Order: sequence, then structure tokens, then C-alpha cells
Amino acid sequence: MLGQLWMRKGIVCAAMVLTLSAGAVAQPDLKATKIAKPPVIDGKIEPNEYPAEARGEGFSDKDTNLASDEFGEFWLVYTDKAIYLAARFKTDPRKVVRQEYRQNVGLSGNDNVRLDIDPFGNASNFNTFGTNSNGATSINLSGGRAAKTEWLGEILANGRLTETGWEAEMRIPWAIMNMPPVGVRDMRFQVNWFRSNKSNTYTYKFTNNRAENIPVWQGVQVPPVDRSRVLNLLPYGVSGVQEGEKPINDAGLDFKTSIGETLSLVGTVNPDFRNIESSILSLDFSYFERLASENRPFFQEGGEYIRTGFEQRLFASQRIRSFDTGLKLYGTIGDDLTIGALSTFDFGNQIANVVSLGLRPRPEQQFQFAYVGNIQDGRNSNGVMLNYFDRVGDLEVYSTNQLSDDENRGSGMRNGLGLSYNKGSQYMSLDFTQVSADFNPWLGFASERNFYGASLFYNADATPSSGPVNSFEYGFGGRSYVRHGGDFYRDGIDLYGSVNLKNGLGIGGSLEWDKFEQFADHSFELGLGYPYNNPYNGIGLEYQKGKFRNENFESYELDFRWRPLNRLQINAGAEFIDHTTWQTQYIISANYDFNRLEAVGGRAVYEDNQWNWYLSYRLSGGKGAEYFVLVGDPRADSFQNRLVIKAVVPITVRY
Repeated sequence: MLGQLWMRKGIVCAAMVLTLSAGAVAQPDLKATKIAKPPVIDGKIEPNEYPAEARGEGFSDKDTNLASDEFGEFWLVYTDKAIYLAARFKTDPRKVVRQEYRQNVGLSGNDNVRLDIDPFGNASNFNTFGTNSNGATSINLSGGRAAKTEWLGEILANGRLTETGWEAEMRIPWAIMNMPPVGVRDMRFQVNWFRSNKSNTYTYKFTNNRAENIPVWQGVQVPPVDRSRVLNLLPYGVSGVQEGEKPINDAGLDFKTSIGETLSLVGTVNPDFRNIESSILSLDFSYFERLASENRPFFQEGGEYIRTGFEQRLFASQRIRSFDTGLKLYGTIGDDLTIGALSTFDFGNQIANVVSLGLRPRPEQQFQFAYVGNIQDGRNSNGVMLNYFDRVGDLEVYSTNQLSDDENRGSGMRNGLGLSYNKGSQYMSLDFTQVSADFNPWLGFASERNFYGASLFYNADATPSSGPVNSFEYGFGGRSYVRHGGDFYRDGIDLYGSVNLKNGLGIGGSLEWDKFEQFADHSFELGLGYPYNNPYNGIGLEYQKGKFRNENFESYELDFRWRPLNRLQINAGAEFIDHTTWQTQYIISANYDFNRLEAVGGRAVYEDNQWNWYLSYRLSGGKGAEYFVLVGDPRADSFQNRLVIKAVVPITVRY
């Protein structure tokens, strides 16, 4: 819990928490096994259904390498058409969480098994496929996921509870992924097992987050994949009425096709986001701008190929509020080069362009280059970035260099150099940063500028093998920055810790001291959650007290999750802040599934003394036409008296 608070406050640097082996035997790589007869995907693993040489067993904590106290095994085979994964786990079947049953959804909180597979074998193009004991599926393709089954493809999965736990099977078509040329190739893979009773993930082979440690699927005969020219079209039509406005009648088109074997081209004409919820920022104490997360499908798809920095970046898609048409190209060229390019056109107003290249000469080394340009009367701007990462043993070094040039704001630079060292379950990083006063990328996110200095971060976590504690973590961070010219800017130090108990109670707390220009701030925070590991039913409380901008404050947060019926989910949250003025935020949402594809739902948000709410009906998530009915506007700040009906009809054209 406090780890999430830490990230929300912007203290954690971009490097990942890495750990060393402790207490488990390293698992071997796996020789590829090609079978002649595909298995039946019925969720029941029959004796001798899968060959013994394709079997792996034994799982350990992904962070600490502590061997699982429950047994897991899997089989991994393939044919010319698909990959097949079967997995069996011994656990208390009465405690297996299996709420999700739909296709292509998140499996958070559910006991599940996931296969990570990189067909290129370079440890940089992983696709992830997951299922639970209900046969629900999740798909995350390299580069980002599409919203429509016709674009994304689908996998077949089935599962069941057994007397000793649960088991599941998956069929994953080769054609769903970008594939290397035909021939024999060593691929990279990983099998992950999420245990809800531990709220933790266990892996077949502990890697310490090192690419060279990821297990190898040896000697796969890459089959020919049908890459005939296919243009997938998603035309939509919208009709509706809104109080005080003209009748709504609109249409547009999304499209996707392949270029060569490993590149995808996505486009949109007159995009419509009426049925996409806007993200809501929580109330918070911050001197700096914050951005809500991006949830528009055009920007999400292939988004992993478009990198322009980390938290501070040259391109933030949220800056583009609307546009008339957009194009995106992404994928790989050869084994070592990734590319992402994006252009949006707001005719008569703005053209935005982004290009990102990633080069990985070896698994632990990477170069990233990016260019961002904005063409707009009075707001022309350009930005470039060059990042470098390398790792030797437990030491990682990284540098980031960004340049912005704006016709109004001038030219500026952001430079950073970082060093991290990892041993056991401990992580430490030291980061040096300097940002010039004129660094201000027009399309990016640069929350602060005109300073230089250093930050230090330390984190440790553990999963005890016995006792009432399921896991715990603690850490601290510090920073000291001055203005260019020598004036004081800000100093700060933070301490935090959290513990998760096996009875489901999570407890966390933090202390923070900050001096920002003329302000001396401090805060104390305490949080409780029960059960912390159940995303469907539970409650969370947070209390914070301190001083911000030299004024005392108190804040209270309440989160509530309830599933009164099997297909009805209700979530609610409230936040109150007493600081010079009283601020309040309420968020209430509900969703009821009629079946895997059909649902009704809605959300209400209260903030700044106004409500916005909407209700929706949707028939989506499978192949064929999709339909949406919306009352209100899920992206507005206040309620809009509006009724909209939307239809999306997929069309496939071969050329």
C-alpha cells in the first residue's frame, strides 16, 4: 500500500526493484516440443495428454526467489498453428479466487497463470497471455493492446477446480503475435503463477530482472504464418440528442493493417471517445502539475513503442485534447531495433509528430532516441531525446538527455545520470538531474525546471516463509536541489513502511519532511486495508496530517469495494481535505454483467461543488458489431443532459 503512495508522490525513480536469489533452485531452460495432434482445450489435463519432456515444475517468489510452499507444474508444446500451455496447481480449492469469466480482461486478484513469450528471443518483445480456473483470458501484446477482438485476435482457454487445487489450458495462435522469419530459433519465455492467498506472483525461473536469466525455449521451429494483406476497418456511427444543442449525428473510422512481417499501421478518422471514461485525479498536495492517465485506445495501442522519457517526458498524449485524424506505425525491424511513430492532424490548427527508436545491441544494453514536433501557429516546437541503459552484474547505469526548442519559450535541456545497485531483496539508487530554466516541451510533461541536484532512494521487501506476516517492505528517500545560480530550491526526506498480514489486513505508514523555497512542510500518513488482496470486496482507510504551504492540513480517504451478486460490482471512494478550505471528492461506480459481452454500468463523480454522472449499456468484447447507449458524458466535468447511441461494425478487406 505504501509503495503505491510512494510512487504517487513521485519519489520512486524509473529503475525497477531488482532482487537476488535466496532459497530456491534455479530452473532449467526448456527444450521445445512439437506435437502432431493438438490437445483438447477443455480445462482438464488428462494423463499422457502432454509429453513429459515438455513439463516444468517448481515456482519461486518473483522478487525474493523464496520457493513456493505450494506446488505448481506446467506443460508447454506447440504445433504449426499455435502454442499450448497447460498448468496445474495444488492449493486449497475453497480459497481460489475465480470471479472473472470474460475474455480479454484483467485478471487482477484472481488466481491465474500467465505465459510470457518473446518469439524473437531478444527479451524485448514479450507477449503475455493469461487465464484463470474459469477460462477467463487476458492478452497483452508486445507494444500495447488493441480494443477490438478482430484486431487483437483471441485465444482459447478453459479451466476448472479440482480436489487438490485448480488447472487450466490455453491455445495461443502464432498469428496473434509478430513473428520472426521461418526457421529454428530459441525463444524466451516465462510462466507466472499468481496466488491470491499470498497476493503474490511466483515464476518458473527467478531472473533477478536480468534479461540473460529469462528461460529459453530451445529449438522452436518457427512456422510460416499467414500474413496476407488484410485491412481491418472499424467504422462507427453515432446519433443522439443533447439539451440546448443540435442533434448529434456523426461517423468515423478506425483501421489497422500490417506492413511486412513485423510492423503495424493504425489509423483513425474523426475519432470518437464518447464511450471512454476520463481518468479522475485524486485530491492531493502538490506544488507541481499532475496528469491523469491516458485511456484513449488510439494512444494506448502500440504505446510501448513510443517512449520519450519516463515521468518527465517529451510527449504526453493527454496534451492532445482532440484531433481530426491520426496515424501510428509501430513494431520491430530485425531482432534489435524497435520503432514507433505517431502523427495527429487537427486540420487548420495543429499537427503533432512523434518518432521513437530503440536499439538493443545486447539484452542488458539499450539506446533510445525520440523526436517530438508540434506544428501550430505561434506554438511551433521541437524536442529530441537520447537515453542509454546498461547493466553489469548488480550494477545498472542509465542516462537521459532531452532537448526542447519552442518559438515562444526558447531552448532548454534536461539531463540525468543514474546508478543503481541491487543485492538480496534490497535496492538502492542515486540519481543526478539538471534541468534548465527554459526546458519546456510543449507536448510533453515537465513538471519542474530550473534546478540541479541529486536524489537517493532505498527499498527493501521480504516474504517470510512462516508466521502471521505475508509480506512487508520499508524504505526511505531523500533529495536536494538548488536553482541554477545557487539559490535554494528544495530539500526533502521520506520514510515509509508497510506490512501485509496473512489474515488479510494491510497496514502502512509514512513520514515526510520537505522544504520547498520559502515553505517548510511535513506530513504523517497511516493507511489500513482489509482484505488488501481482494479487488472485489474490501475497505481501505487513509489518514494524513501535516503542514503544506505553511498551513496545517488533515485529509481522510475511504475506499469501498463490494460484490453483492456474482456479476454486480460496486466501488465507492471518498476523499476529504481540510486545508485553508474544505475540499471533497466522491466517486461511485457500478457495473452489472448480463453475460460475457453485455453489461450495464455507470459512474458518478462529485468535485468542485458539481456532479457528473453517466449510465451506459454496452454489447462489446467479442467479434462482430458492438453497440453502446450512453446517458450523460463520461468525459465531462459536470452532468450533460445527453443521450447517445453508438454502433461499431467491423469490416475485413483482403488486398
